Amino acid sequence: AAVSPADLSAVAVTVGPGLALCLDVGVRKALSLCREHRIPLVRVHHMEAHALVTWLPSCHAHHAPRPHPPSASVPQAPPPPPLLSGLLPPFPFLTLLVSGGHNMLVLSRAVGDHTVLGSTLDDSIGEAFDKTARLLGIEAIPGGPPLERLAASGDPRAYALPRPL
Repeated sequence: AAVSPADLSAVAVTVGPGLALCLDVGVRKALSLCREHRIPLVRVHHMEAHALVTWLPSCHAHHAPRPHPPSASVPQAPPPPPLLSGLLPPFPFLTLLVSGGHNMLVLSRAVGDHTVLGSTLDDSIGEAFDKTARLLGIEAIPGGPPLERLAASGDPRAYALPRPL
């Protein structure tokens, strides 16, 4: 990211939903950074982050670091600065979230106001990749990157597969 700790005004971390082990690793690292550099921790909802990440301001539009009072604990995040015009998405909108562990259609009415309209009952795409990788003897987790490398060197005409609709 080409930033130093002095450039940070806070550390954001996903707190859920998600795989507990993965979340734990991220939260522990974020807490450590916040304690070490005396900056606030911002808790982020995983799925809301997926839906809204494209509306973040450019990395050049960051806020200057704020001085923090000495404290052994992690300070709480200050209220967010007023949003600049044009940074909020045009609510309401629909989002199709297709990520490693989640496939869902979400109606977003505002920041923090989302309704899941539908979700897959079977595996998400990431889970399907992991299972396919295991069937092929690939033990890496996640399985998607090794499968992608295999696919790039494969023969697309090796099997006559039906064309999807």
